[in-house]
Amino acid sequence: MTAARASASPGTDAASAARAVRVPRFVRALRPCCVAVGVLVFSLALVAALSGVAVAADGGAAGAAAGAGTHDAAAATTPLDDANGTTQVIVRFTPVEDPDALGEPDGNVSAAVADLREHAAAEQAAFEAFADSRAGVTVEREFWLANAMLVTVDADEVTAASLLSVANVTDVHRNVAVEPLRASARSSRTPGPRTPPSQNHRPQTPRLQIDAEPSGSYTAGLRLVGAPTAWERFDTRGAGATVAVIDTGIDPGHRDVDLSGWASFDDNGTVVSDDLEDASDPDGHGTHVAGTVAGGDASGTHIGVAPEADLVGLDAFGENDTATFAAVIGAMEYATTESDADVLQLSLGSSGTFRGFIRPVRNARATGAVVVAAAGNEGANTSSGPANVYDALAVGAVDEDRAVAAFSSGQPINASAAFETYPEEWPERYVVPDVAAPGVGVVSAEAGTRNGYVRRQGTSMAAPHVSGIAALAVAATDGRVDDADLQAAIVDTAVHPTNATEPDDRYGHGVVDAPAAVGAAVEATPPEADSTNEGETNGSADRETGSEDGAPGFGGVAAVVAIVAVAGLATRRGGRR
Repeated sequence: MTAARASASPGTDAASAARAVRVPRFVRALRPCCVAVGVLVFSLALVAALSGVAVAADGGAAGAAAGAGTHDAAAATTPLDDANGTTQVIVRFTPVEDPDALGEPDGNVSAAVADLREHAAAEQAAFEAFADSRAGVTVEREFWLANAMLVTVDADEVTAASLLSVANVTDVHRNVAVEPLRASARSSRTPGPRTPPSQNHRPQTPRLQIDAEPSGSYTAGLRLVGAPTAWERFDTRGAGATVAVIDTGIDPGHRDVDLSGWASFDDNGTVVSDDLEDASDPDGHGTHVAGTVAGGDASGTHIGVAPEADLVGLDAFGENDTATFAAVIGAMEYATTESDADVLQLSLGSSGTFRGFIRPVRNARATGAVVVAAAGNEGANTSSGPANVYDALAVGAVDEDRAVAAFSSGQPINASAAFETYPEEWPERYVVPDVAAPGVGVVSAEAGTRNGYVRRQGTSMAAPHVSGIAALAVAATDGRVDDADLQAAIVDTAVHPTNATEPDDRYGHGVVDAPAAVGAAVEATPPEADSTNEGETNGSADRETGSEDGAPGFGGVAAVVAIVAVAGLATRRGGRR
C-alpha cells in the first residue's frame, strides 16, 4: 500500500513490489470498480458467519476471497477463554477490501471517511441487533476507523463462539495496553540488558533542566536532519500543515509550545474534553515530543522541525501512563476528522506484532494522513506495533554521530509469521524501521515549566523529527502531496551511512534528510491547475519571461532544488524498487 517500505528479501518478485506502491488518488480514480469481487467477498463472509467459521481479522481482501486465514471459532484463543465475570473485549468486523479506492472517484478525504463510516455501520448492524437481544453483551463504543466495537461481556453467560457466530464478526481480541515508548538513560553505544517491557512506562532519570543547546541556535537534532536548510530552501517552516500528536498530552504553558487543538480520551476511546483550557501533560513525554515536531525558539535555540505547523495534542493515556487500544483508535479517528491532520505522530506502542493495528493504520492512510510511529526501545530483533505495520512510517534512533542507538528496535518482518494474514499489497518480507532520526540526548520542552528544557532519548524522540519533516513537505506543496508520495519522499531520500541500496533492520533506508525529502515531495506533486484560461495564459507568459513563479504551484527556486534532489536520488537508488 505504501511506496516507502521495501521488501527485505532480494527474491521478492516484481509483482509483489508493484503491489506495494500506493497509487496517487487522481490515478486511482481511473480504476474500474470490482463489483463482482465485492459480491464474492460478501458471500464468503456470510457463509463463514453461518457456519461458525470467521475470517481472520485484518487479513485483507486476498485472504477473505481465497478462504485463506480462516480459523475455527472453537479452537481460537480469545480473551473470554479464561475470563470470569464481566470483561471488555474488542470485536472486529470484515474490513474494507481496498482502502485505496475509498472516496473515489475524486479521492476526496471527506468522502473516504464517509465510505469508512458507511462500511462500518453496515458490517456492525447485525452485532448491534445481537447485543440488544442478548443478556450479558453491551456495546460500549463503535469505531469506524478500525471497524470494531468495544464490548462488555459477561464471560459466565456468553462464549467467544457465540460472538464469532454473528454475521461479519472476524475476531475477538483484548483491549490491549499501549505505552509511551521510552528508553533507559544509559549510553546509546553501551550494550546492556534491555529494559523489561513492563517497565517501559517509567520516567527516565535524570531530568536535567537546561537553558538551551550551547553549540548554536538549533538543537543538534535539527542540524543533523537539515531542518534549517529546508526552511531556507523552500521558504516554509510548516505553516498550513497539521500534526496530531497522540501521546500523554501536551503542556500549553511552555513558551515554545503553541497548541491549536486538544482532546483527551478515556479507556473506551470516548472524548473526555476538547477544550484547550483543559490541555495538560502530567507525564511530560508528549510535551517533549510536541516540542520536537513544532516547538519554537523562545530560548534562542530552535527546538522544533516545523515550528509554524499547527499542533494538535490528543491525550490517550490514563494516570498510570498506559493507554488502551480503544483510546488510541479513538484519538486516531479524532485526528483524521476533527483535526483534519496531515500527520499522525505516534511515539507509543505495544511490544511485538499485533494484527489489530493493521486496519486503523491503513484506513488512516486512506484519509490522506501519514502515520509516523516510533519503532520501539528494546534493541535489535524487536519492534513495536503500530510501527511494524507495513503501511506505517517506522522510525529508529541514531546519535549525533549517526550511529544507531543500542536501544533502538529493528527487525526483519516475515508477514505470514508475524500477522498470519495480511493485505495482498504487502510484500511477504520487509524490515523495521523504515528510517532513522536523532533519538539520543534530544533537547526539547519540559512539561510543568514555562521555560525548562530536558534531554531525553528513545525512538519516541526520533519519530517527531520525521513528523516535522512531513509537515514541511505538506507545507511546501500547499497540502497537495499525496500521502504515498510524501512517505516515499522521506524514505527514499534517507541517507544510509554505507550507501546501501537495500534497507536493513538498524537504519532502515538511512537517516532522514529534510531538504532532500521536501524536494522529492515537491517534485512528486502535480502542479496546481490554473482555475481560468487567463491564469493559464499568464502562467505561460511568466514561464517564457523566466519569472520566478514560472513553475506552477511552487516557484522556480523550489522547482530547481527539487529536480536536483530527485536526480541525485535516482542516481543513488536507481532500480531499488
